[in-house]
Amino acid sequence: MPRRRIYNPLTELLAAVLLVVLVLVVNRWEFSLAVLVLVVVPAVLVSGRPRQIGLAVLLVAGPLVLSSLLLHGLFYPEGRTVLLDLGIARVTTEGLSFAAAMGLRMGVFAGVLLPAAMTLDIPELLATMTHRGWNRKLVFVVGSAIGLIPHVAMRARQITRSQQARGLVVGRGPVSRVRALLAVLTPLVIGLLVDAAERNSMLEARSFSSGVTRTSYLPDTDTVRQRGVRRAMVVAVGVFSVAWLVGPGAA
Repeated sequence: MPRRRIYNPLTELLAAVLLVVLVLVVNRWEFSLAVLVLVVVPAVLVSGRPRQIGLAVLLVAGPLVLSSLLLHGLFYPEGRTVLLDLGIARVTTEGLSFAAAMGLRMGVFAGVLLPAAMTLDIPELLATMTHRGWNRKLVFVVGSAIGLIPHVAMRARQITRSQQARGLVVGRGPVSRVRALLAVLTPLVIGLLVDAAERNSMLEARSFSSGVTRTSYLPDTDTVRQRGVRRAMVVAVGVFSVAWLVGPGAA
């Protein structure tokens, strides 16, 4: 069941981006943990698709956290408190602490941006950006980037069902799972490349690169109040970031 939308998609997207900026500016694990517990988890639960979005966050954040632990946990040059000496690699307290903080931050990034990208009404977002007079190429890039995740997920489900209809069986062993994964990934990647080439040809055929003002056929659902809220959020985050970086918080 999709969640009931309260704000314009552009407002929601901006709020997610600004929250990521705040996590980068504050740069403290306590703040990242607070965002994870108080913002990310509730956002996933009320998204209307908690299982799919939670799985997507785990699939994206998991490898990032693991790579951070392996890289910084074993090869942290500033580490002094050695827990385990492996010769070319050393497990240090400082390295594990830094890896945990980095992994937490990357998990927060994925947890903030993925639910926003997977629940936004993309046509309404693009229509709002068009009505606001944004550059058409920027609108296309934003729409393509945000729509890539649901598009890839949909294509992967279609390819998986097609391969299963042709006799694909996923066994319990790792070899069978890798073989099944390759059977899905190969046509998925090729299909995405073909789609990109065809989309480029269609855009050029419709004079996408021309300088003519573009018209949106969807109504403008943005409001004056929400535009004011977006400006206020940008100003507030900007002022806070400057104050934090030049004030006592910079230490």
